[in-house]
Amino acid sequence: MEAKVYNETFVLPADAGDNSQLERLWELLDAMQEAAGRHAATLGVGVRDLHAKGLTWVLARMHVRITNVPAAGQTVHIATWPSGRHRLFAVREFRLADEAGNEILRATSAWALMNMGSRRPSRLDPHLPVFSRHPERMVADDFPPLPPVEQTGSPARFRAAAADIDINDHVNNTVYLDWALRAVPAGARGLKPLGLEVAFLGEARLGDEVLCRSEIAGMDGGTAGATGTTVRQGLLDAASGRELTRLRWRF
Repeated sequence: MEAKVYNETFVLPADAGDNSQLERLWELLDAMQEAAGRHAATLGVGVRDLHAKGLTWVLARMHVRITNVPAAGQTVHIATWPSGRHRLFAVREFRLADEAGNEILRATSAWALMNMGSRRPSRLDPHLPVFSRHPERMVADDFPPLPPVEQTGSPARFRAAAADIDINDHVNNTVYLDWALRAVPAGARGLKPLGLEVAFLGEARLGDEVLCRSEIAGMDGGTAGATGTTVRQGLLDAASGRELTRLRWRF
């Protein structure tokens, strides 16, 4: 089977939350994953297809590079395709463009198959088609571990509600992204987002309290916002301290 490009058109909501760049970026990330799910379904490996085998997809890593975040109400063209395998991961690419075809965002992502019973990773074979040809990768990334977060201040706190739970009976990964976005420190919130790396490490369930720790520093040791700003975040289960997500932003 040839790994063809799948295309969709998405319109950014005109009333997206606080209408900040970060809020609109979350809308784009959410739309990307919805498009990926629909493409997987056309390939016969959608979530419902896998559930029949006791399996499901879980997003393990994502690396996003951002050129521009469109304004609310603008049309965005989403292209996505599978680009191969990396260890236990199926790798998927994204390219987003505006109405004129100008690139606004590119990303690579790594997805693992999870056994629904054991909640452990499963091998891709024989469940994933072997593609005869792989289009280019948007971001070259071997997905090395992201650094942990050290925080001196108080973490942001969130509680997993029913609306946060997905078809896999755990908090949807886009909810972690939403929580992290809302917890970005004030010193970086007004800056232009340039990049994001995320590692999803664990599951939260209905009713769990989740803490988000954040630290901010200027790149190359400079003042935040002077030569660029790095924000590192870590989300963890409040009761056990178990790590759920790590993020690294560039502004």
